[in-house]
Amino acid sequence: MKARFNALEVMEMAKDIEKRGKNFYLKHADATDNRDLRELFRRLAADEQDHYEKFVALTSDLKSNQSEADYLYEEEVSAYFDYLVEYSIFPAADSEEAVEALNDVEKALKLAIQAEKDSILFYREMCDNNDGKTITALEQLIEEEKGHLRDLGKYIEEYGRN
Repeated sequence: MKARFNALEVMEMAKDIEKRGKNFYLKHADATDNRDLRELFRRLAADEQDHYEKFVALTSDLKSNQSEADYLYEEEVSAYFDYLVEYSIFPAADSEEAVEALNDVEKALKLAIQAEKDSILFYREMCDNNDGKTITALEQLIEEEKGHLRDLGKYIEEYGRN
């Protein structure tokens, strides 16, 4: 993996992560009978959609350099990003891990916590290799993801007591 990504690359990876996160939370919200957990997952899904929209707006701002945008959409580069996102943050919807979590609240919560931790680490690494608007957006997102982590941790703590 190269040491530095351009801003468009970061935005595309971030959009994919947020889209996968939203889908993960919506799927698990629909699968649970627990009203509080369903509301938490739906709120987290809405937050992930907000994050996605922020990255869409930033991507539009960054596409003024057409050569970067063309590079980003080359088939080989696109496949690399798909792989990076698919295997680094939220599990694939049809993965054994995700399917098992649909029937087990504790597994779903632990999977969500791990995904939030991984996304924070991923975005931190992106901060180390970028600057300007990209850093600002990533730092804001990291703080929001930390909030998700706190909410999930708080819920799993309460769930463990019941």
